Amino acid sequence: MIRLLLTIVLLGALTKGVSAQQTTLTVTNPSDYQRQEVVEADLQTVSNRLGLNAGQTFVIKNGFGQEQAYQLSYDGKLLMYVSVQPHSKAVFTIEKGQPAAMKSYVYGRLFPERADDMTWENDLGIYRMYGPALQRSGEKSFGTDVWTKSTPELVLEKRYKMHLWGVGQRDSLKRAGKSKEANEIYLATSFHHDHGEGMDVYSVGPSLGCGAPALMKNGELVYPYCFKDYKILDNGPLRFTVELTYHPNNDGATEHRLVSLDRGSHYNKITVWYDAMKQKTAWATGVVLNGEGKLALGKDYVLYADPTDNPKVNQSQIYVGTLFPNGVDETTRLNGNKNHALGIVRHYNGKPYTYYFGSAWSSNDVKTMAEWQLLADNYLNNIKNPLITDIK
Repeated sequence: MIRLLLTIVLLGALTKGVSAQQTTLTVTNPSDYQRQEVVEADLQTVSNRLGLNAGQTFVIKNGFGQEQAYQLSYDGKLLMYVSVQPHSKAVFTIEKGQPAAMKSYVYGRLFPERADDMTWENDLGIYRMYGPALQRSGEKSFGTDVWTKSTPELVLEKRYKMHLWGVGQRDSLKRAGKSKEANEIYLATSFHHDHGEGMDVYSVGPSLGCGAPALMKNGELVYPYCFKDYKILDNGPLRFTVELTYHPNNDGATEHRLVSLDRGSHYNKITVWYDAMKQKTAWATGVVLNGEGKLALGKDYVLYADPTDNPKVNQSQIYVGTLFPNGVDETTRLNGNKNHALGIVRHYNGKPYTYYFGSAWSSNDVKTMAEWQLLADNYLNNIKNPLITDIK
């Protein structure tokens, strides 16, 4: 009997020890359709449940016991990419341990070798905002650039390296009077041409491009120029986040942007705010209208089928859009030197405002404008009805 009691006590102690080393993360999908996206859970709660000390790590496993990639964000979130069936739950186990190396699906950095571009990517697209060196050059490029992708692999470093090498070779051959060879090198290396995984054929120039914000004065856009300072806050494996600060405008207001892009998302999340705004004014964002692509305006979205910078040769479309889950006063078309489709807030006070901008390519996974519309509708619904995380 004493031996039996000792066995029970020991089993209880072991069970208690195991439970203290382990917790459960449940992700619930409230939607009528399949969801694949990055979810957020509170990192402090996980740490408290596991009794983690500073510097201690943990491992996340699915129902089969397979290890799952995750990320700790700059703002105290545990990020994980999940797939959950309609009205279903996915259950994961979290326990102390050393995680395996994780593949990254997002990446970005400042590219001083190309006029201080701030460029970032995920498995579906690439985005670029222009930096101080470009502003010093006097080139008028204000908005957000889009590069297409047809591969889930990270390609930024390769594209820049190949493009800049090719430009150098082209220029050297031209100086030597070898124009034919120069053009062949450029065609084979430039990121303005598709080499099997996408290209840069979206026109920005003096416009908002895809989703850059702007104040308005007398019914006209007051374009920001290039960012002044930057800070990369997250850089994979599942989310890229950067904070950008701009020069004060003529009225003394300073613009700030916080931009993040997740694995598997066609849309970036952006929060914009302004310091030292003296009075309320109209504010807008949207997309530049290059050519005669199909345009769709809704109460909380602007969607456009951009024809690329050379429609006759490229024969593809770049689908771009801005989403406004927090609402705007109107969506409309604004004609000018560069035509735009915009969402406008009429009496903006400079406080943080969050919206989304993004893109897809007809030569990748979104083939038609109808698909782009459906994707936008689902994305807005996902924002309003997020996946639910519960830690037990």
